Amino acid sequence: MAFSPEGLDFLTENMLNNSRDWFRENKGRYEELVDKPMKALSAKLCEYVMQIDSRLEVVHISRIYRDARFAAHKGIFRENMWVSFSAVKDLYKSLPAFYFDISPAGVEYGCGFYVPPDGAMEKLRGMVKAGSPLYNAAQECIDTHPEIILYGDKYKRDRFPEASEKQKEWLNRRTCGANVYVTDPAVMFSEELADIVGSCFIDMAPVYRLCLAAAEQA
Repeated sequence: MAFSPEGLDFLTENMLNNSRDWFRENKGRYEELVDKPMKALSAKLCEYVMQIDSRLEVVHISRIYRDARFAAHKGIFRENMWVSFSAVKDLYKSLPAFYFDISPAGVEYGCGFYVPPDGAMEKLRGMVKAGSPLYNAAQECIDTHPEIILYGDKYKRDRFPEASEKQKEWLNRRTCGANVYVTDPAVMFSEELADIVGSCFIDMAPVYRLCLAAAEQA
């Protein structure tokens, strides 16, 4: 079951109404236009991530309600929906995970850390500087798939002036992962979206394995 423009319109409309009563009156639309497509896509993506790591069986699907603990926005509802696949239940300090996010702005999906465990980024930097096979495979993934880009907050100044430009893209980050952004409606609303995303998850698996090794060694 594919996502639709009507489903994303619902997310915006629901957020703007900002009313539990309005949501209850329109819950059927939510279930049909948002919840069902998300659950169908999540089930299909789970098949792909389990090929990469059989431990990635913890599936978190976001609630439509905004988490007030982390939101500067005071509205009740979110305008995006996401799903993550991880080996542990803690989303905020954990092993790397795969994720998918959809909103009226587009689709984003990828893998990596949300919050790296203590010491994980130092271990990752060590593998980058040493030119380890795991790093080389992750770098090849980035080099050969231009749609896949690195993410993660960077330090304000270059801490590794002696490194190559490619290495600096990894070394100067506080956290790390890789993702893809899609705004093409033909992709966003395609019946093949789960397979498109899942195939990309397979392509970016070397990045996941690098992050995983760093976390496990920390």
